[in-house]
Amino acid sequence: MRIRSLARKITGNDYVFTILTKIFAVLIGLVASSYSNRFLGPELKGQLGRISSMISIIAVTANFGPYQPYPYYKRMNEPDVLDKFLRIFLLQFLAYTALGVAGALVFDSFALTAVCLIAPIQVLANQLSFMIMVEDVKFKNVIFFTARITNTVITILAFYTMERTIMVSLALIVVGDLITVVMALVRMRRLPNPLRADLRFAARIVPFGFVSMLTTLMLTLNYRVDTLMMGYMFSIPDAEIGFYTLGVSLSEYGWLIPDAFREVLFSRTAKDDAIGEVTMSMKVNLYLTLAMIAGILLLGRPVIALLAGADYLPAYPVTVLLMAGIIPMSYFKIIGTLLLAQGKKMVYLGMLTGSVVVNILCNLFTIPLMGKMGAALSSVISYTLAGGLFLIYYMRTYHVAVREVFLFSPEELGRMKAMISRAARRLTGRAGAK
Repeated sequence: MRIRSLARKITGNDYVFTILTKIFAVLIGLVASSYSNRFLGPELKGQLGRISSMISIIAVTANFGPYQPYPYYKRMNEPDVLDKFLRIFLLQFLAYTALGVAGALVFDSFALTAVCLIAPIQVLANQLSFMIMVEDVKFKNVIFFTARITNTVITILAFYTMERTIMVSLALIVVGDLITVVMALVRMRRLPNPLRADLRFAARIVPFGFVSMLTTLMLTLNYRVDTLMMGYMFSIPDAEIGFYTLGVSLSEYGWLIPDAFREVLFSRTAKDDAIGEVTMSMKVNLYLTLAMIAGILLLGRPVIALLAGADYLPAYPVTVLLMAGIIPMSYFKIIGTLLLAQGKKMVYLGMLTGSVVVNILCNLFTIPLMGKMGAALSSVISYTLAGGLFLIYYMRTYHVAVREVFLFSPEELGRMKAMISRAARRLTGRAGAK
């Protein structure tokens, strides 16, 4: 009973549950990464990086972004809002699946065939993942955790039973997306008829959705354009791209804390502005993320050797450089939830587009000069610009002082100390009782 009581207290806090789920998922992901990196090797990993980047960009473009307005319409109490969005998503999936199969039969290219067959399910998975994040953020993390466990098991089995091939990694993308789709639909207890989609409602959200698609596309380009430019514009060797993608993967563990706050705040800001909660989240995120970055920098080299082998050690400098962009970009992630919930899509898009343009322009100069390190440098410059623009806009628009963003007040410190003390007493009391 005591264990159940403790579990309820932990899972009852959206922030704690989200962060703990992501920590467990990271630990499982590290195991999967160890097997996957050794299974593929740097060259195949580079090829996978190019193809997966193309899939992500095509999936975002084909999506048209109709899921992005969901928090806004939910906040406005749109009648039958969940079913209306689901019918539109399922209709898109049917249409894109038909187009994808036709494209796979026409294109004489392995990469393009993979894009045609995988992109439709990824479009639907992205849409449903966003919706379940707004509806039930804890279950969103259950889905995330389940997909990680499944992919890890499949990766380990492939390592011991199959020859080296990129097909296994592409199959894992599909498996993860299928798990997201099935679990989200089961949780929402709905599978509405797509042929009954409200096309008039779809026409209402197209302007919002199209702008949101551009927003998501800009965001994806900010993360993926460097890999595409290295592979298709400057012909950087696949092995170098493999080192870069591993460095990016390790640096992305620095997003653990910001992404946890972002997911919870999507649910919060769908109901009201929650300015105080957004500001507090930025402060807590800052110090937790600094600790996370310190751990990654300290353990990065031995972790690379352990998880991927000595062949991947050239990825460590990439990881170190990319760490400089984690904190600035976290402000973009957290503040962006509020802007989207308020319908300020053009403000969001404008600042993000400026960041992407800077990223592309910098890559044109830095990649030919510095290779993978040049791509990393361009990303850091872009992340810093995006985070800075969002933070300045937030402080000016909502009249938030600099000290409120970076420093805890004595009252806030007192509340946190009291909360930690209560939690410690409960845990100590249970341990003593046992």
